[in-house]
Amino acid sequence: MKHLTIIKLLVLSFVFISSTSNLYAIKDPIKYGKVSMDELKMTTYEKDTTATAVYLCDYGVSKIQYEQAVKDFKYTYTRIYRIKILKDEGLDYANLEFGFNKNRYDVSMVKGCTYNLENGKISKTKINSKDRILEKTSDDYFTYKLALANVKPGSVIEFKYQLSSNIPWNLDPWYFQKDIPVLHSEFRAYLPEYFVYKKNGKGYLPFKVNEHTYSTGNMGSRTYTVDNYRFVVSDAPAFKKEPYTTTSKNYKSAIEFEIAGTKDGHGVYHDKTGNWDKINTSLMEHSYFGSQLKGGGFLKEVVEEINSTQSSDEEKMLAAFNYIKTNMKWNEYYGKFVTTSLRAAFKEKKGNVADINLMLVVLLNKLGLNTDPVILSTRNNGLLSLFSPSQSKFNYVIASCKLNDKRFFLDATEKNCPCDLLPERCINDKGRVISSSGSYFVDIKTNSISRTATIAKMNLSEDGIVSGNLSLSLNGFAAFEYREALQDQSEDELLETMDEAYKTLNVESAEFKNLKAPEKNLTSSMDVELVEELDITNNLIYFNPFIVSKIESNPFTLEERKYPVDYTYPTDKTYLLELIIPEGYTLESKPAPTRINLPEKSGQYLYNVAAAGNKIMITSRFKINKRQFLFDEYASLKEFYNLIVAKNAEMIVLKKM
Repeated sequence: MKHLTIIKLLVLSFVFISSTSNLYAIKDPIKYGKVSMDELKMTTYEKDTTATAVYLCDYGVSKIQYEQAVKDFKYTYTRIYRIKILKDEGLDYANLEFGFNKNRYDVSMVKGCTYNLENGKISKTKINSKDRILEKTSDDYFTYKLALANVKPGSVIEFKYQLSSNIPWNLDPWYFQKDIPVLHSEFRAYLPEYFVYKKNGKGYLPFKVNEHTYSTGNMGSRTYTVDNYRFVVSDAPAFKKEPYTTTSKNYKSAIEFEIAGTKDGHGVYHDKTGNWDKINTSLMEHSYFGSQLKGGGFLKEVVEEINSTQSSDEEKMLAAFNYIKTNMKWNEYYGKFVTTSLRAAFKEKKGNVADINLMLVVLLNKLGLNTDPVILSTRNNGLLSLFSPSQSKFNYVIASCKLNDKRFFLDATEKNCPCDLLPERCINDKGRVISSSGSYFVDIKTNSISRTATIAKMNLSEDGIVSGNLSLSLNGFAAFEYREALQDQSEDELLETMDEAYKTLNVESAEFKNLKAPEKNLTSSMDVELVEELDITNNLIYFNPFIVSKIESNPFTLEERKYPVDYTYPTDKTYLLELIIPEGYTLESKPAPTRINLPEKSGQYLYNVAAAGNKIMITSRFKINKRQFLFDEYASLKEFYNLIVAKNAEMIVLKKM
């Protein structure tokens, strides 16, 4: 009991109001099917008139209860929520979507209904079974989708669903904040004394209600104590997501319950969190993880081929990476466990993330290169808790190859990714090395910089037509994104794609080099013409020199941002324009040269205009030198963009002599 008391004291991150009253006696904040006339007559949300929809109520209950019929505890999670649709842009909120692990949960109930006010009366449109979709998203996870009908501005929609599990301790986080305002969000948890949880609140919204009470439950002839928790947040503002953000669930206000341990009938505590050493051992002994690393005989011929054709360790690493990437097709499923076996995946030439990247680990080790798997949580899955050991938080695995003192992180799932570049989904702070010699955290980051160099050599005719050549050179993420967009396209399709990408230009021809060679810089050369002719008035020509690569607007618009700005990777964008002006014209005025620096050399913008004879040269360079900016750096970053936008809007004025 003393050990349990210490745990409870340490994990509380906020103060609970405690009593011995029964939380069951408190009235539910919402009853399914009981929509009011006031809710249907509502036309706007006064606290945020821009809201396209608003949660009238979002109510969740997690309950662990002893089932006499099966003589065991069972977990149920029930959620009811009601949304008012205010504008056409809010119609998407009439779609229910939730994910679940098929090995842990059963979907025991789903309901949905649309309510409209017609001729002064409430009409109901219930869901049809054909509107329900069960979609497999990975080996163990499914997404349940449900679309309501007859939804329009003014409608009230409502959903109720329930998940049940025979594994009683899996409680998902409850998010009080959504992408639209929430009038009332309430979460309750009923937890028998045999289940001990760590409780963690995150976000900045205050609780209107934060209660911890007690009740009793029956297990045959035995009575046990139930911890009852109730949390309420009222009038939660919409979470405004800006660009350069990881998953919003890292920052939305939420409450989390994570199992710490269990007590048996004699009060003996059993730790459930374990420690990283136990997790490492468990994974290394797992038949779908560590056991797969011990084989690899099916790769014998591949090993012999690479050893006979490559000499240095780095050449062997690159050859192994390219072999797996070329010969294995990713089925787009995440996971840290193989589907069946590496041998089976090799035979089928396809598999999930673990099939591909654990196979790469095996191949590299067969080549004598020190390589271990690294498990991680993808950006959409959320950040890891470094102080709460839990295997369930990890949903992905990559390879870590160490050559001398340099570590290479490798992911062979993406055909267009070079060896030194991880897909963006993987770059999410830290990962955990799993190996027979131990386990430890590593920073997951890319050594690659996203570089773009744009060179425009253009001619301005006397009648205002601007035409010439536009060349690009890209590497890092910039090259990866281009290759993803352009792969498998014919020459005509490539030309059409580039013409659509550059709205201000007519692209007359386009040539690419290294489009299918990810390890090399991607280059292109295009013959282009400006769509609009320049206006010539009173012998003056006004010309904005950014025919492409113009920063027209500030991506940061919030007064205050309470979460970091995450660029994923450093960025370096250079734009050069060489403009030949018509005979008889001279440069009348030009933008002043500019150097804008962010604090601590974290970013820089350079801009200059020079003239020599009938040639005008414009140089612009935009650099972001670090991946993440904290919320207290937001104001300076926002002003950095404001100054760049203003500078990019300035015109060059040419005058006829």
